[in-house]
Amino acid sequence: MRKYLIPVVAAIVSALALTSVAQADPVQSITTKLSPSKLPKKKYKPAKIYVEILTQKSGTGTLPEQPPSATNTKVNFPSNMKFDTKKVKKCKASEAQLQNTTTAQAKSLCGTKSIVSKGSGVPTDPPGANHTNGTSAWVYVQVVPGPGGGGFGVPVEVTAFNGNKKNSLFLHSRADSVNNTSILVGKIKNGPKGYGKQLDVKVPPLAAGAIARFTVTVKNGKYVQARCKNKKMKFQATTKFSNYPTATDNYKSKCKRK
Repeated sequence: MRKYLIPVVAAIVSALALTSVAQADPVQSITTKLSPSKLPKKKYKPAKIYVEILTQKSGTGTLPEQPPSATNTKVNFPSNMKFDTKKVKKCKASEAQLQNTTTAQAKSLCGTKSIVSKGSGVPTDPPGANHTNGTSAWVYVQVVPGPGGGGFGVPVEVTAFNGNKKNSLFLHSRADSVNNTSILVGKIKNGPKGYGKQLDVKVPPLAAGAIARFTVTVKNGKYVQARCKNKKMKFQATTKFSNYPTATDNYKSKCKRK
């Protein structure tokens, strides 16, 4: 009986494994690019990190053509990376003071030396384009309810500031076309086992629509540092939504040693 039982158990385990893979949720994806690609094995060097998070339409509810509404996103970075927030000036303003400000006003309040993002600007193309740099967002608003209902995209200029509190980050998100500003507040903390640091971002409710694409390129002196102690670099993004199950996606790359 035992010799017949083993193949049966193996088949069940295999089927469960396949089921688990099939249940992976494609609603969210993360892509990253760490520069430079050649790094020392032991010593940390100043670096630049690009992160892109795409969120597809939910396909459910009364607004199925719109992405689900994010409330929190956690991005886990590889152990080869670290953030040194002490190397950059802190924003002189609080989160409350940045509310309802334009990009120019936010820069004036925080001080330009506290900016840690590169390539901030108003995007001209919707999600799906081949982005490899820049800092911006794209919000999609479904106007007509139901499957196939029409809507429109809202381009958002994003500027990242070193926060006014320890290990914090302000993502000032300004949509001039609809006269709206959202402040996403991130906290840099230790990530889970197998990772280095984690950026834990609270996403406030939007006036309308949901985030379809969010990109940020971070570099300012030694604010971001990296090495190539482990040639395998793994990133992970987990997002909680108010109207959709939690989604997780992983991204892997490799570094080269100098």
